[in-house]
Amino acid sequence: MIPKSPLVGLLACAALACSSATAANQPEPLWELGLGGFISAFPDYRGSNNTSFFGLPGPYGIYRGKRFTLSRDGARASLIESIRAELSLSLATSLPGDSDDNPLRDGMPELGAAFELGPSLDFVLSNPRNRWLHRIRMPMRAVLTTTFDDFKTAGWLFHPNYEASAEWGNRQRSFGITLSAGPLYATNRYHDHFYTVKPQFARAGRPAFDAAGGYSGARANIILATQYNDYRLGFFVLYDNLSGADFTASSLVETEDALIVGLGVSYRIWQSDKPAYEDPLENPNVPPAQQPAVSGSD
Repeated sequence: MIPKSPLVGLLACAALACSSATAANQPEPLWELGLGGFISAFPDYRGSNNTSFFGLPGPYGIYRGKRFTLSRDGARASLIESIRAELSLSLATSLPGDSDDNPLRDGMPELGAAFELGPSLDFVLSNPRNRWLHRIRMPMRAVLTTTFDDFKTAGWLFHPNYEASAEWGNRQRSFGITLSAGPLYATNRYHDHFYTVKPQFARAGRPAFDAAGGYSGARANIILATQYNDYRLGFFVLYDNLSGADFTASSLVETEDALIVGLGVSYRIWQSDKPAYEDPLENPNVPPAQQPAVSGSD
């Protein structure tokens, strides 16, 4: 069960390149629509050696409002905002690999897709104009899993992380890079969903195991995005490490690290004439009083 999913990717499709890659003082449109596609390779679940591939073309939509945004990060509603901090409510999704065909999980329940919903408290550390933006993000999300025949809760995830991003160029040609890293923590119920082996599913080579909550490993990733007029190209690499997590003693864990990669392309067809809200978290050097008057009209 990995990363931000193709379900959101269909809306913000291929928008690894849709993290704003435009120069300061040139705000992006409030909304845009287009076509794109992406492909990604990822393990069936964290700790699995089996790799799944997923690719899909489709439409995408992006909205950059004052209180609500829809982008490659999923859907987010801003609750409280200042020049240096923001409390928001966010939604993300993830898809499992082909875990029902994984021999380690033979005879066990299907993992299904997951929906994550919860608050995130983000802080800007520094953002000199036209330089690197440094942030601390602290999202905590409740997890709901489904095979679309059945829905159930699967605990909570907490993923505090440090993020640094930079952009160069203008609205016609630009390049952006985002680096992030941080630990993961999860409740007992979340780890149970992936790594617990109940006695009725135990067999030779797969002893019963009860996963505990707590430290869940760490992640680091890099996103590269480039834009040429209405065309975008994005590429990401994510390194996932489980060392030190209690559940690595489960027979369902084959490896303690994994490399996940993805590539996306998109073409913008329509866009708003109205500029997007200039988020003070993205550019805290601009006082709120100088924000464009139209930006709060959503």
